[in-house]
Amino acid sequence: MLRVLNSALNHLEEWLIATLIAAATGLIFIAVVHRYGAGESIALSRWAAAHGMSWLASLSMAVFTFLSELDLSWAQELCIYMFIWMAKFGAAYGVRTGIHVGVDLLVNRLPEHSRKHVILFALLCGALFTGMIAAFGASFVREMFHTGQQSNDLEAPMWFVYLAIPLGSGLMCFRFLQVSWIYYWTGELPHHDESHVEGVEADASPALHPQPAGAATRAAARKVSPLGVILIMAPVLIFMMCLAEKFGVVVLPHWMRAATVFALLIALMLTGIPVSIALGLTVMTFLFTLTTVPIEAVSMKLFTGIEGFEIMAIPFFILAGNFLTHGGVARRMINFATSLIGHWYGGLGLAGIVACAMFALVCGSSVATVAAIGAIVLPEMVRHGYPMRFGAGIITVAGSLGILMLPSIPKIVYAVSTNTSIGALFVAGLLPGILLTTMLCIVTWWLARNRDYPRLPKATWGETVRTFRESIWGLMLVVIIIGGIYSGLFTATEAAAMAAVYSFVIAVFVYKAIKMVDVPRVLLRAANTSAMLLYIVTNAVLFSFVLSNENLPATLADWIAAQNLGWVGFLLVVNILLLLAGNFMEPNSIILIMAPILAPAAKKLGIDLVHFGIVMDVNMEVGLCHPPVGLNLYVASMIARMRITDLAVAVMPWLITMLGFLVIVTYWPDLTLWLPRVLGMH
Repeated sequence: MLRVLNSALNHLEEWLIATLIAAATGLIFIAVVHRYGAGESIALSRWAAAHGMSWLASLSMAVFTFLSELDLSWAQELCIYMFIWMAKFGAAYGVRTGIHVGVDLLVNRLPEHSRKHVILFALLCGALFTGMIAAFGASFVREMFHTGQQSNDLEAPMWFVYLAIPLGSGLMCFRFLQVSWIYYWTGELPHHDESHVEGVEADASPALHPQPAGAATRAAARKVSPLGVILIMAPVLIFMMCLAEKFGVVVLPHWMRAATVFALLIALMLTGIPVSIALGLTVMTFLFTLTTVPIEAVSMKLFTGIEGFEIMAIPFFILAGNFLTHGGVARRMINFATSLIGHWYGGLGLAGIVACAMFALVCGSSVATVAAIGAIVLPEMVRHGYPMRFGAGIITVAGSLGILMLPSIPKIVYAVSTNTSIGALFVAGLLPGILLTTMLCIVTWWLARNRDYPRLPKATWGETVRTFRESIWGLMLVVIIIGGIYSGLFTATEAAAMAAVYSFVIAVFVYKAIKMVDVPRVLLRAANTSAMLLYIVTNAVLFSFVLSNENLPATLADWIAAQNLGWVGFLLVVNILLLLAGNFMEPNSIILIMAPILAPAAKKLGIDLVHFGIVMDVNMEVGLCHPPVGLNLYVASMIARMRITDLAVAVMPWLITMLGFLVIVTYWPDLTLWLPRVLGMH
């Protein structure tokens, strides 16, 4: 009976989040069509009447009448609420599938016995936090029920809307306890490798997850590691120090309270707790012990943290990227790039870089870019006589263009964190992206020429035109995204929704690379990834709320200004800090934690926040291309069947090039700001 109920619950989660992301995407698409359809239909009616086509004039007028009488003012509000429910229930599904990201660098190096203790500690901390939020959420919903408050446009009871908090958090708590129980008895954890991409066969040979050093013998495996004890005791001791402050046993100065926040966050993350849970537990500890902020504010922030319409661009772009990755777009872009430059030295490698740049114009994800382009280019390079190390090094680094060119998930996260224009950030990455593409191509050409790697026959103009016509459907997304935003037709979120619908159409009906039966699986994967990111955003908003309440960003900005570093020295320190953080954390988590702290200091020093966002973005690119947590490296290793250590050496010529590019972007602001200013977007 329990097995049947669990299976039904599993299917409910999957059905719910996949349906919600599909429904929200379709609703925004319909709302945009409705907004412009009425005007265009009346214009068509007048034109048809003037040209004697009475039947078309009558039809257009009927369409105009229908659209003008249709009220969709509630669509945006409903979409926001649907995404909130998707985020809460998707986060629970993410616990079951193991998608939540954490810093497991130290945990993976523990002996088996100690590692089990640390992982169980992390899982139970997750259950504790989500259980607390479920309780606070239930109390908040009860209060909302008694007030009878309704939403603005839908006039829906707000208690029902907020019900997502206790239900989603309660289900998440249950999933943490369920995973803990299974892990305790079987030693098995749900594992979702963020670097795995469907359609790319993984090889077990690369050491993606190092085995603990003491696993060789039973005695060593049972050994209690001092590091394991430290990882568990560090957050416990910090929490006890906070309790001592609350009950007056010790008195912490203001700077010590601020340091405690970051110390607890780091200590929790080092246990392998998901970043989102570490952020949430840090906030809860601080609120209960070191401040008098009412706990009701927490429940409100858990909802309003992802209530912004701009945040909805994240799931839409993730969905578009999923359709594009499997939709045949990448192969056609590669064919077009090869027809242009395949006859140069290192032609296939150059074509791979250019194809990555073209795919990055429409995708927004580095991992998807590496997977989509690498899975096609790398086997072709080996077949034509290129060493696999050479090709894998190229694609690993060139794939990072996925978050630098036009749409980019980290850019959206930064924009939400710092209240910066998403459209300006999209456009600001275009010229730097072109420069980085050129620099990578020069290095590839020089190495291929010196090593006398093979060249392809020069394509005819007819072949170039043919491949361009085949790839034009994918490239049209650039017009939809930037043309729509720049012209004022769409907001960034609406452009993302239009891109998702367009990607679905070309993948399923134009290129026919995805069957309708596979669409639910694509929706579920996109919803799962989106929910994980949105849950991090939710708890990062809580963390920023605590920082702002303690006035820490402004205090830090004043302190940095007092050091007389100037903008040059400040950006140098920021780059070093972000490059170090890139060794342990994935990009979106870094941005959500660092941006609200560093952006006020940057602004105080006169640094443009759009330029600062691109600097952070390039730092995230570097982190994706080197161990221990560089996701691009893991994807390329699976495709190339190479060990991580070998690939880390192979990427060096291009990684060094990217570090040089980072210096250029950091200290040449006009490279990023010129185009947004010319287009009037900044």
